Amino acid sequence: MQKRHPLLQGQVQKYLDEELLDEQLIAFLEAINVDYVNSENCKQLMQGDLKQRLNDYQESQDWLQRLQLQLIQQEKMAAIGQLAAGIAHEINNPLGYMQSNVETLGNYTAKVRMFLEKLQELRGKLQAEEVNKDDFVTQVERLRRQGKIDYILQDIDAVIAESLSGVQKINKIVKSLLGFARRGEIVEMVDYDLNQGIHDTLIVAHNEIKYHAQVVEELGEIPLVKAADDAINQVLLNIIINAVYAIKEKGDKGLIIVSTKLSEGYVVCRISDNGIGIPKQSLETIFEPFFTNKPAGVGTGLGLSIARDIIVNKHEGKIKVESEVGKGTTFVISLPAKSAV
Repeated sequence: MQKRHPLLQGQVQKYLDEELLDEQLIAFLEAINVDYVNSENCKQLMQGDLKQRLNDYQESQDWLQRLQLQLIQQEKMAAIGQLAAGIAHEINNPLGYMQSNVETLGNYTAKVRMFLEKLQELRGKLQAEEVNKDDFVTQVERLRRQGKIDYILQDIDAVIAESLSGVQKINKIVKSLLGFARRGEIVEMVDYDLNQGIHDTLIVAHNEIKYHAQVVEELGEIPLVKAADDAINQVLLNIIINAVYAIKEKGDKGLIIVSTKLSEGYVVCRISDNGIGIPKQSLETIFEPFFTNKPAGVGTGLGLSIARDIIVNKHEGKIKVESEVGKGTTFVISLPAKSAV
C-alpha cells in the first residue's frame, strides 16, 4: 500500500482502528490517499507556477520602467535636439564679441606696455640728465598721443564690461540647460521654484521662440513645491515648443502667454498661444502615447504622454488642455501646493 498522506494518516489514527479495517475500507482509504497526494502535487505545482509568474511580472515591471526612462530620455533629447542649433547660436553670439574684445585687450596691453617701456627709458635719461624736464614732458605727451593711451584708458572699461556681459549671458544659458541635461530616474524631489523653471525654459528655447512669437510672462507670487525639477522643466519645454510650432504653422508672428498663480491648493501654470489650435476630435487623444500632429521626424510623439505621466503620476498633479481651431491652445498644469515649503 502506498504511504499515506500525513493528513489522511492523522485522520485514520484519530477515528479508525487499523486492526478493524476490512478490505473495502482499505481500498477506499487508498483511493482517498491518491486524491490527497495528487492534490498536494497540484498545490506545489500551482505554488511554483505562481512564484514563476510573480517573478515574470516583476521582470516585466522592471523592463517597463527601464523602457519608460529610455523613452523619457529620448523625448528630452529630441526636444533639446530641435533647439541645439539655436542654443549654439545664442552662445556663439556673445562668444564672438568676447573673442574680439580679448583681441582688442591684447592690442591695448601691447600699446600700454610699449608706452611704459618708453616712459621707463625716458625716466632713465631724465635721471642721467640727458634730457631736461621740459623735453621729458614733451616726449611723454607725444608718446601718449602716438599710443592713444587716453583713448585706451577710456575704452578699456567698456570692453571689459561688454565681455563680462557675454560671460554672464553664456553662464545663464548653461545654467538653464543643466535642468535638461541630467539623466536618470525621476525620483529626486527638491524644493522647486516654478517661476524660475519657466525662466530657465524660456532661455533655452529663446532662439526658437524669438523668430515666431512674443512671450508675455505673468508670474504671480507662488510657493516652492516638492518636485523633480528636471522633469517639470521638460514638461514646460515640450509645451512651449508645441506652442511655437502651432504659431509657426499659422504663419504670423504670434503670442505666448505664461502665467502662474496659487489657486485652491495648487500652484497653477497656464501656457497659452494663439496658434492654429487643436481639432476637437484630437483633444480626446492628445495625451495618448505617440499622438502628434507634427511632420514625421519632428519629435517622438511622446511629449504630451510623458508630460501627463510626470504631472499626474509622478507629482499627483493635474494637466488639461483647452483649444479652439484657428484661435489657439492653453495648457494648464497644476502641482499640489500641499508639498510647498
